[in-house]
Order: sequence, then C-alpha cells, then structure tokens
Amino acid sequence: MMSMPLENVNTVTALEPLPISFDEAAHAYTWKPTGQRLIYSVTEILQCLKSPQVLKRIDETKHVWGPRGTHVHWCLEQFLNGTPREELLGSDFDDWVKPLLWHPFWDHFRVIATEYRVCDLRRSIGGSLDALGVYSLTDDPKDDVLVLLDLKTLGSIHRSPYDVRPQLGGYLSMLIDQKKLLVDHCLVFWAWPGEADHGDLLSPDECLQAWEHTYEGVWMAEQEVL
Repeated sequence: MMSMPLENVNTVTALEPLPISFDEAAHAYTWKPTGQRLIYSVTEILQCLKSPQVLKRIDETKHVWGPRGTHVHWCLEQFLNGTPREELLGSDFDDWVKPLLWHPFWDHFRVIATEYRVCDLRRSIGGSLDALGVYSLTDDPKDDVLVLLDLKTLGSIHRSPYDVRPQLGGYLSMLIDQKKLLVDHCLVFWAWPGEADHGDLLSPDECLQAWEHTYEGVWMAEQEVL
C-alpha cells in the first residue's frame, strides 16, 4: 500500500488543517466553507448499534471515564507537540499519564498531526483522530511507516482491550477522502492505571471494512425506522 501519494513518508512534517470547526460542548463539527453543520460524529455512528443497556452504562459512568480520557488525551497531545513529559504530571490521572508518556514507543515515533479534524461531507460525519505519525520499524529509514494512532484509557488493569477497527477506519476513510492520504498501519495505544502498551499493527483495509460494515448497519437500521 502506498503511504503518501504526493510526498515521501520521510519528508512530510505536518498536515495542513482542514477548515472544520468543533463545538466541544455540543460535540458537533462544522464545515466552515459552507457553514454545514455535520449531523453525526464518528463516535455517534459507533454508538448507534450499541444496546440500550450498554448506552445506559456508558452514560452512568461518564463522570468517571470522561475527565480521565480528556486529560490523558490532552497530555499525549501536549507531549507529542513538544511539552516535556515531566511538566504534564501532577494530576489525579498520573497513574495513566506516566506509563503512557514514558513508553519507549515514542522514541521511534515522529508526529505529523494530533487531534486532527476530519470529515465525510457526503455522509455528514465529522471526527478527530488522536495522532498521525511516522513509526520507525528499524534503524533503516526505508522501513519507516505511516501510522494512524488512537488512544484509549481503561479504568482497571483487569479491563481488556476491545475492537477499535471501526473507529480507526472512519478516520482513515476521511483522510483518504479529504487529503488523498493512505497509511501503512493503524494502531491502538492502551493506558491502564500503572501500565500502557500498544496493540499489534492493524491492516488499514480491515479497519476500512469494519467502518463500512458499521456504517451500513446504522444506515439499514435507519431505513427500518423510516
């Protein structure tokens, strides 16, 4: 799979932001050139197929996982953009932040974009990917790969990782649509209290297929209601 249609992976330093605004309180995206407010977010599409019981549990525990996830994501963004990791300690979430930021993975990762807004105008969906960067598989720059990365925080070391391919596929499909940009791999980084690690490198094709399967399921469910 070709990583960069226009540039070599080792020469790309940043992505030009897309003209998308984000209302954090409403969790809503707007395409600024036309003022089009996008109907869905990637997160909302993923939640559409969850059972009422699961959604209820998510809502009931949001006061716990929400602040944690927001803070740890913010710390990773600041770190990847140059803030010394020592300066990001001192919160109630240090047990998640410290093992994440001190993981040796970052010594081999060169960031290109963080919290990057993307969208699918045809389907009226917006989203924000956590990080995009170049990962060095070996000491040879010819082995460098472009990686789309998502961060997840879990409340207990006993919580197991789950399937994030549909979410990654959503962001990837929008990168392809808006930036004509393909990645070599997708990756999930997991942060538990006292521990952090990444999963296996994931196939972009599998992630795209998982996203399309999820979106088609939501679309079919809407047709049944209509």
